[in-house]
Amino acid sequence: MCRSPYFQKIAAHCWLVVLCVAVILCACNREPMQKKADLAAPASNEVLIKFKPGVPEDSVQALASRLGLEQVRELREIGVRVFRATSRASAEQVLRACQRSPHIEYAEPNTKVRIPENN
Repeated sequence: MCRSPYFQKIAAHCWLVVLCVAVILCACNREPMQKKADLAAPASNEVLIKFKPGVPEDSVQALASRLGLEQVRELREIGVRVFRATSRASAEQVLRACQRSPHIEYAEPNTKVRIPENN
């Protein structure tokens, strides 16, 4: 092994660089203590449905009745309605039926999302 002062100085700097990089990587990759599954959990049997423009209200009500949906609220700013599936149908069954409907632009599960805090 080379014991020259020049080699020892380079080796000391290399270890310092490696240590700094390791500390930075650990700090950047640090995840919150929450499980990732907790960050996006589906709401109980709720679906978001956006109807195509011009769909009459009676068609909306007929579809909701046929699928066993109860309207919870309407997000007027984005034209989306929040429905809750009753005991007759699960949210998955409702989504499949919505995909087949010509009156619906899109439908998706209502998912609660939590944004992790940065420390």
